[in-house]
Amino acid sequence: MYKAAYILLGDEDEAKDAVQDVFAKLWAGTSPLKEESQRTFLLTCVRNRCLNIIAQRKTEQKALLLLTPEAIDSGAHDEELIRTIDDFIDERLTSQTGRIIKMHFDEEQSYKEISSSLGISLSAVNKHIVQGLRKLRSTFKNREV
Repeated sequence: MYKAAYILLGDEDEAKDAVQDVFAKLWAGTSPLKEESQRTFLLTCVRNRCLNIIAQRKTEQKALLLLTPEAIDSGAHDEELIRTIDDFIDERLTSQTGRIIKMHFDEEQSYKEISSSLGISLSAVNKHIVQGLRKLRSTFKNREV
C-alpha cells in the first residue's frame, strides 16, 4: 500500500500519511472485512486518499498562481483590498482559523508544519483553511477586484 501511495504522490511523507489515514479510518470503523476483500479494499482506500491529496495540491497551486507578483497589481486598490481581507481575517474568523490562514498563506508554511507547530492534526488544519477560505469567498465574491 505504501508503494502504491508513493507512486501516486511521489512524496515519502505524504505517502506514509495517506496510508496511515486509511488505517486510522478503518480502525475507527466497526464493520469487519472479509479476508479475501481486505487487500483490494485497502488499496482502493489508499488510492482514493492519494487522489484527494493530488486534487488538494492542484487547488493550492492554482491559488499560488493567482497570488504571484505578476498576477497582483501593486496599486492602491490592491493594498486597500489586502487590508480589508486582513481585517476580515482578524475580526470575523476565529482566532485559530485566522492564525492558520496567515501561517499558510503569509508565512508559506505547509499543512504539516502548521500541524506540528500548533499541535493539531493535518485534517484540523485542512478544516480551518477550508472554512476560512469559504467565508472569505462568500464575503468578497461580489466585490470588484
